Amino acid sequence: MNERRDMGSQVRTVAVSVAMILSVCPAASQEHFGTFLDQLQGTFNISAQPRPTFKLRQTFRFRDPNGLLWSTPADVEVDGASIPQPFWSVIGGPFEGQYINASVIHDHYCRTRERTAHDTHRNFYYGMRATGVPTWRANLMYWAVATFGPSWKLEKRVVSKQTCTPGSAGLAPTCTSTSSLENILVSSPGVDLSDPEILAAAVSKTNAVAKTLLTSDGAILDVVSGGTVPADLNTIAASAETYRRVFANKEFAIAPNRLGVLSVDSEGLSKIEPWAGNRLPRFEEAAVLTTENPNVQFRNVGVRAGTGASDILQQRIDLKSLSGQSKFELRYRQ
Repeated sequence: MNERRDMGSQVRTVAVSVAMILSVCPAASQEHFGTFLDQLQGTFNISAQPRPTFKLRQTFRFRDPNGLLWSTPADVEVDGASIPQPFWSVIGGPFEGQYINASVIHDHYCRTRERTAHDTHRNFYYGMRATGVPTWRANLMYWAVATFGPSWKLEKRVVSKQTCTPGSAGLAPTCTSTSSLENILVSSPGVDLSDPEILAAAVSKTNAVAKTLLTSDGAILDVVSGGTVPADLNTIAASAETYRRVFANKEFAIAPNRLGVLSVDSEGLSKIEPWAGNRLPRFEEAAVLTTENPNVQFRNVGVRAGTGASDILQQRIDLKSLSGQSKFELRYRQ
């Protein structure tokens, strides 16, 4: 783009060519997370509603560490919907910096659902790590999309089909029945983030997970009644499945301890701070958030949900700040 632009003007569509990052950061150099095979090229439409979109100019491919190829065809348009918009200000937007390569692939496969949600979300993690996203952030993003993003399975079913040919000379048609084993898409219930009670609890849990991962340098995912939860990939997936059920069914309203340690700090991913004293909180030592102590200061200190906690969380979490705004931190090729 050689033409100078007035930065104060309303830019409707931005054509970009995003430089692909093929090398991983030094901390990740000992482990191979996969390789992006193409340069990401496309056009942003920042005035699209309900969210900005990105249209690919050419096919964009990623080969994961298991050798499986993930491909997003040219002319596909993605909008980052696979990362729930209310969390853009908490975990980061889909088009921000190092996330965009992994986000484009993830968004496409969340839409087509030609592979399982488990593999699609896991590949999102691989894509982030392949472009140098720090371990703690990649773990957080992986947990968040697996918990609050779309979920489905491909289950094998026996499908019967009948083919008929017309009979001749007034005879009845001849029909042949065949059976085959096919993958059938089975969607799972999602988390209703339009419910303010669920959203407030989800944001409080996500903030706590972010703090725990940051404090432990990506080694510990969560603090629950049974102790700490390690942040290996299989455990992250299992934790996400559990919390998905807790939020989708509002189990926390009856059993608040199922939320584990929470954080009532309202902050974006760029402002996440470690737990106080750079020390993970203990579940049994966490202050209990109840109607009796709603105004106690809990800055960087873990809390537990108690009686009336749902209403208090809605008051303490600034839901209006979760506007889903996303920055376009990209390098433009002139």
